[in-house]
Amino acid sequence: MKEWARKCILNRKDYIPGKPIEEVQKEFGITDIIKMASNENPLGTSPKAIKAMIEEIQKNSARYPVGLCTQLVEKIASSLCVKPEQVYVDNGGDAVITMFGLAFFNPEDEIITADTTFPAYENITTKMGSKLIKIPLTSGGFYDMDSVFDAITAKTKAVFICNPNNPTGAITPKEKIVSFLKKIPKTILVFLDEAYYDFADDPDYLNSIEILNDFNNLIVLRTFSKVMGLAGIRCGYCVACPEIIKIMMKAREPFPVNRIAQIGALAALDDYEFVEKTLENNAKSRLYYYKEFDKLGLNFFKSQSNFICVDINANAEEVFQKMLRDGVIVRPLNFQGMPKCLRITFGLPNENERTIQSLKRALGKN
Repeated sequence: MKEWARKCILNRKDYIPGKPIEEVQKEFGITDIIKMASNENPLGTSPKAIKAMIEEIQKNSARYPVGLCTQLVEKIASSLCVKPEQVYVDNGGDAVITMFGLAFFNPEDEIITADTTFPAYENITTKMGSKLIKIPLTSGGFYDMDSVFDAITAKTKAVFICNPNNPTGAITPKEKIVSFLKKIPKTILVFLDEAYYDFADDPDYLNSIEILNDFNNLIVLRTFSKVMGLAGIRCGYCVACPEIIKIMMKAREPFPVNRIAQIGALAALDDYEFVEKTLENNAKSRLYYYKEFDKLGLNFFKSQSNFICVDINANAEEVFQKMLRDGVIVRPLNFQGMPKCLRITFGLPNENERTIQSLKRALGKN
């Protein structure tokens, strides 16, 4: 079998997802479990999306989906004040990243990103047999754009920037990104992953859609998974110049986004009340964790996302296992080179309190 497989596939690292609730139930025999590991929406899913998806299941489950996601593309374009031909929709943000790599990466290409960031960039780079160049984050947990620029060579095809960054939650200042875009060769593609942009309220956060027309090499990723609560349905999109979108369309599957996801995303775009409640809960959760970590004397990154990265000054994997027995699932970051750090999703008030109490017990700080 190994002789048949592409060598770059055999050499890839496996992606380690957050531990699912079902697995914890089976492993420990407990049912009272909260998942604070995968940055899902604690309020659930947009009620408007749920209603629309149920109706669609009842009416059209036997029908193939609209392959080009026409209605959704037009509505996204209208909401962002861009042209429909600038929008590409796929089966979640991960699929958008995959199609971007399939469309543009060659084995001889170099791809630059941070050393501690969303693993999907490494996944697609290694799948395509390209070379990944990793640049250390700044002490503030965001991309060091000066060092990224210094790493550019004649072989550089693309740069991935996660903003806000996962897993630190920090933003790369807008002037750093714009300055970088202005000075790099226009032949280098810049993929700006904004999966968590809804939660960023820092005035130094870049409004990337406003500068799209200035940079034809810029691709901006958004998703319905986070603020809309559609992570289980899978729907994400990117916005770029029409030429880039045309090329990505050539790499996509015939029916990449199922009918239910398209209808749910359409309805979610109108659910302003749900978004407002989500952002309100997120802001309160952020302040709660800041306060509790300060009490515990723990260092953490200031977050502009729906999660927080904390240095617990202990073995994160061991603490993770102890918290599992409490029915609290968090995300240890040893697999990303941060063996003393946990990433914790912001939850409902009672979930946040339970998480802190479990963390205290695991650290012996009751």
